Amino acid sequence: MKICKNLDPKNEIISLNDWLSKCPPQGGKRHWVDGRSSKDTALYWLQGTPKEFTDILKKFNLTFELCSPELVTKIDRYQGNSRNHDLLILAKNSNSERVVISIESKVDESFGNTIGSKLRVIEKLKQKGTPTNVDKRIEILKRAIFPNVYQDIFESIRYQLLTAIAGTLSEAKKQEAKKAIFIVQNLPTSAVPSKKHLNNQLDFDYFIKVLTNGNHHSISDNELLGPFLFTGNDFIPNNIELWIGKYSVDISTPIK
Repeated sequence: MKICKNLDPKNEIISLNDWLSKCPPQGGKRHWVDGRSSKDTALYWLQGTPKEFTDILKKFNLTFELCSPELVTKIDRYQGNSRNHDLLILAKNSNSERVVISIESKVDESFGNTIGSKLRVIEKLKQKGTPTNVDKRIEILKRAIFPNVYQDIFESIRYQLLTAIAGTLSEAKKQEAKKAIFIVQNLPTSAVPSKKHLNNQLDFDYFIKVLTNGNHHSISDNELLGPFLFTGNDFIPNNIELWIGKYSVDISTPIK
């Protein structure tokens, strides 16, 4: 599998310097430090396609082709940031059908604000006269992915997970894929308080519970759940299967 910028095999990434210069994290060099997901993900993936990644997807019999860090996918018609994939991977199954895989990588970072918190911030911005379409984006994504979920329950999930699913599906539609797969890659280290990892697990579990209407209350390491289909809209397909997985890799020992 070739790591490259914007899924362009001619723009290959073969070193940390390449990764940082071509596909820097949203926070730039400020987030490019040891113990943060951007740099640790680069260190981990530049060693070769991780076994933990291939193992969780083994049943699909995939051939992995391209991998792009920090790829941006539009999830609606509004301007501004849409979905930044930590890694976006293109693969093909044994029938030569396209499969899109999005990875959200975590070391000590959370899944961000809940949707309810996000909406309250938006309301304050609007009261000050600051224009924003994020509330419209949230409403559109609710109709496309969570149409039958009560508003208070919907507002309790993490906004980043909502846009991650939306971005995975939207990119799958763009690539004319047969399947879309979203994976959380957890890179725990002994330097990160275990409470942070526990909070992330609880947030991800809650998201899974809401998404599956209570059929699943949690998701474990090396588990892949699906397939899921959604109501969809112009960006979110209603005919592409979504699978959701998670794995953890202990990187307490420095990666060389």
